[in-house]
Amino acid sequence: MSPLSSGMLATIDFSREVEHVESCLAQWFEHAFTRAAQIMAHPMPPSEQALVANAIHSRQQEFSTGRWLARQGLQFFGLPQAPILMGRLRNPLWPDTVLGTITHDAGLCAVALVRKEAGCFAGIGIDLVARSARTEKMEDLLSIFMTRPDELAVMQHCSVSVDPALLLFSIKESVIKALSFYLKDFVDMREVEIYFSDKLQFKISGRLIVGDIFVSATDHYVLTAACAFE
Repeated sequence: MSPLSSGMLATIDFSREVEHVESCLAQWFEHAFTRAAQIMAHPMPPSEQALVANAIHSRQQEFSTGRWLARQGLQFFGLPQAPILMGRLRNPLWPDTVLGTITHDAGLCAVALVRKEAGCFAGIGIDLVARSARTEKMEDLLSIFMTRPDELAVMQHCSVSVDPALLLFSIKESVIKALSFYLKDFVDMREVEIYFSDKLQFKISGRLIVGDIFVSATDHYVLTAACAFE
């Protein structure tokens, strides 16, 4: 997906977006480190630089902002600000005592980190999507990520007025991140099923996962999150 143009980015009040994202994440993940920031270049240790050495400049900025915020989280929990490398599923590799998740899109980045013992989380995931760049483009991609046609109707149970296809896509992205501890390989998004039974719930490959899904939106972004419990 193409990024927002510089002109469109200039219309976004990033301080307001950061405040909204941080407020939502703090409510959704108690006792967690949650931060957001406008994307820009930040220094990285050599081992992190090597991971994006061949990437375009905007990707390097996204990566460096995410790692910069994440290292603040490690410091918050009294851990060394060590390089955060990448797993075989391109997921961040965290210290053994921490669960974490990073997301970025169209000029904005957010992270959430929590100690493993807090809330009995097995995994957490967040996803941030720029509305103006993605809305109405998801319809053409439904066959790639929709498990059942009625999944779109399930989106009406979310308390936001957002294109249902865009919302479903973002929720599934959050769920996959939250299940990175469980996944051994890249997963087809159609293996993740979102349904409603008293609340939004999710399955993967037909297996019910006990967890929660959270959704919020501003004029510019959709923010979703998922957590899986032990």
